[in-house]
Amino acid sequence: MSNEQRSRDDVSRRGVLRGTAAIAGTAAAGTAGAYRDEIDFRLPATQNDGEGRTLSLLGIVGGWVGVAPAEIDGRSNPPLRLIEGEDHEIVWTNGDGSRHNFTLEDEDGNVIEATDFVEEQGESTSLTVTAEEGMAGYYCVPHPVQMRGPIELIDADEVHELRVRVEDENGDPLGAEVFVGDHHSFSDVAAKPGQQEAEAPPAVARFDMLEDGEYDVEVWTYGHERLTDTVTIDGDDAAFTATLSATEPGDPAETYSMRLEEGRWVGVGPDAIADEENPTLELEAGETYALEWENAIGQHQPEGENRTYEPLPGHNFVIASAGGTNEWNTYVRSDFLSEQGETQTVEFVAEEDMGVYLDQSQLDAVGEIDVQ
Repeated sequence: MSNEQRSRDDVSRRGVLRGTAAIAGTAAAGTAGAYRDEIDFRLPATQNDGEGRTLSLLGIVGGWVGVAPAEIDGRSNPPLRLIEGEDHEIVWTNGDGSRHNFTLEDEDGNVIEATDFVEEQGESTSLTVTAEEGMAGYYCVPHPVQMRGPIELIDADEVHELRVRVEDENGDPLGAEVFVGDHHSFSDVAAKPGQQEAEAPPAVARFDMLEDGEYDVEVWTYGHERLTDTVTIDGDDAAFTATLSATEPGDPAETYSMRLEEGRWVGVGPDAIADEENPTLELEAGETYALEWENAIGQHQPEGENRTYEPLPGHNFVIASAGGTNEWNTYVRSDFLSEQGETQTVEFVAEEDMGVYLDQSQLDAVGEIDVQ
């Protein structure tokens, strides 16, 4: 077992939009989601190949908040499912600046292992353990009642891994968002918010901890048809190949033009939205639209207290569903622009569930979409 203290610079930024989840809010709201807006997290790679797993938590006085993998995302004091005999790294981040630690206990309440105490909001630490019989729960020493959750030990023979390979019609790897049941992942690094590597690896999303049964699979990326299918896990690891067909939008029914400034979008055209701040875009379902926008601030991203993550590589245009930010589904996500004065045109087909547009690097630069 090992206990490794992490510097704040080592905590990489969590994807703002992950298809079904976006982390946003206001710290003054006093909710777990609000604390999560101020902190960023290192996303673990799911795996079940003898190399263990990584789990991420946020620590606040009201309780531990699950961050990753998807099975614990947003849950309060979630059960941590550990595969017996395998190593697991538990990474947790101080979410409120109070004094916290992470303690692992056995069935009799005896301490198995514990991290150092962390008092600085945004600071993270980790604990690496081998899942063994007798592990029963975890808690924070200063807040043992509110911040306490169970450990569930899983037989490695009862869970399996699914590898979803995503490709286009030419057989080339394609970065996409992949959903398997309630689980979510990306098919490669290029599909995540961030800079693309010069040579992308094969586009494969991996899901572990899957028990035997049938799972709904959904694969999507901008500019391609959304694919839905089912896959069955039956006593062994499995693989699934998703081939996505490119979509060809028709001629735009209307073209909107906007300028992205610090913390807001400003309408440019047509006249109905000119000079409006975060203007409402009125669309008709099934029609094709074009959105021309100018990056007026370059790569600059407004500074914010406790924002310890690496900045995204610029700014982009995103369309998501309405509702709370933790319920957003992403429909359009453009490439990032980093140069001041750089422009981009995004074409898309309006869907009834579209509700907002935003800049992924500035969640306060958001406007409404009204689809009739």
